Amino acid sequence: MPSRSLCLRLIVLLAAVLTAYGALHGYLFATTQGEEILSEATRSTLRLANTIRRTTWHAMLDSRTKDVRKIIENVGQQEGIEHVRILNKQGAIIYSSDPSENHHIVDKKAEACYQCHEAEKPLTRLDTSQRSRVFQSGRGYRTLAAIEVIYNEPSCWTAACHIHPESQNVLGVIDIGVSLEEADKRVTQTTRRAIFVAFASTLVICGLVALFIHRFVSRPVRRLLECTRKVGQGDLNCTLQATSNDEIGQLTRSFLKMTEDLHAARADLSAWALKLEKEVENKTRDLKLAQAQIVRSEKLSSIGLLAAGVAHELNSPLMGILTYAQLLARKMPDDSLEKKDLKVIASQTERCAAIIRQLLDFSRERPSEKKSQDVHAVLDQAVALVERQALFHNITIERDFDPNVVPILMDAGQMQQVFLNLLVNAGEAMPRGGRMTIGTRALASGAAGAPPNTGASPPAGSAACDEVQIVFRDTGTGIPPENLPKIFDPFFTSKEVGQGTGLGLSVSYGIIERHGGTINVESTLGEGTTFTITLPHTPAPRTTNPHESK
Repeated sequence: MPSRSLCLRLIVLLAAVLTAYGALHGYLFATTQGEEILSEATRSTLRLANTIRRTTWHAMLDSRTKDVRKIIENVGQQEGIEHVRILNKQGAIIYSSDPSENHHIVDKKAEACYQCHEAEKPLTRLDTSQRSRVFQSGRGYRTLAAIEVIYNEPSCWTAACHIHPESQNVLGVIDIGVSLEEADKRVTQTTRRAIFVAFASTLVICGLVALFIHRFVSRPVRRLLECTRKVGQGDLNCTLQATSNDEIGQLTRSFLKMTEDLHAARADLSAWALKLEKEVENKTRDLKLAQAQIVRSEKLSSIGLLAAGVAHELNSPLMGILTYAQLLARKMPDDSLEKKDLKVIASQTERCAAIIRQLLDFSRERPSEKKSQDVHAVLDQAVALVERQALFHNITIERDFDPNVVPILMDAGQMQQVFLNLLVNAGEAMPRGGRMTIGTRALASGAAGAPPNTGASPPAGSAACDEVQIVFRDTGTGIPPENLPKIFDPFFTSKEVGQGTGLGLSVSYGIIERHGGTINVESTLGEGTTFTITLPHTPAPRTTNPHESK
């Protein structure tokens, strides 16, 4: 996994750094320790050489060679002492801890002698650093050799037993060799311990770092990664707990906040999708209903055309019946019963002809033609078309006309269609009978909101008639409040399928608006509905109507 790979890479890098640091530290420590041990061994060897010089000074001054030899041999027998020698100026060994070396001549070019004899003229004074040397012995370990110079002092050239001129500066040297085998072993052990400590420290530190990373980084990141994968697959129910205030904790909180936002967004999308699905279903149902209503409208239109044709065909025989009835009535005596019956036949025939003529006028399609028309006459014609229908048998139609209403400019056929729609709707709203009141009132400018005329004559000197208000008030079932804003929408109807097209009020709204007027509705469930139409005396130019049927 990526988190483990990151942890492994970090541990490997840390181990490499710690190993390099441990190796450098061990090397420097071992080097420093070896130098300190060598320096201490050199100082000890030089002190020993100086001690031998001081110890043998009196014995050599008194020529007690046996004592000097004994001292040299005793010192040479100590552990770690390789050799103790006293050499004269010519390089001959006078005294040695190894008796076999006595009187041997040492090569001045040898490693033990080059400090003093590397130049053409031997040195008479040596620094402390020049008085010691380290070389490889034939036994496989290193040896530290130090020399102590024996100078020609006044006590030496004045003694009776010595023959050393005063001009001679150096009488000889004391050469001591010390084995560095134990020191080298100590350095090796110290180096090994340093390496072991460095290696162990590296392991411990890497282990602690790995534990820390696993506890505080790798495990939280792994859980966060698992939840991220689940969220990527669409599962938003992954739970996490932010247990720290560090960067990982802040990242976890941010991820949880993002998940909550995604969950809320998904819920909103689901709600919108469900709402959209319902809206689509409703619109589809409305569209199907509208299609059915359009089909019914086409059928009604065809029936209307057929009815107009039938009415036209009926008009000729009715005219024949009327003509023959009138001719027969002229031949009959004035007081005869037959003449009275013929007059009744002629009267009823004229009535049928009038109804057919009105039906033909209503159904005949012609372009809009606005003329000065009497509103009351158009209302009477509309009432005459419906008042003898079965729908209005139990309905009382009352007229409350204002005599001050003057003729206004309008299309009588279109306005008759509006009045018929309102009358039919009112009749259907009163299936058990009721009362239908049709009122008019002449309004001056700014008085459109006044109530309809109650029958009283206007006072003298009233304002001129600028608008006409027409009110249709029924005592029917009323319209539900939620349907009131939609009754003028095309194809909206609260009737069952096949009982209405939902176009009557929409068409009426368009006709009234084309005449520059307004139509308002007020309704109370169980009490009735009131439609108020306001028409200007002279229509204003036509404006766009969103409810107009196309």
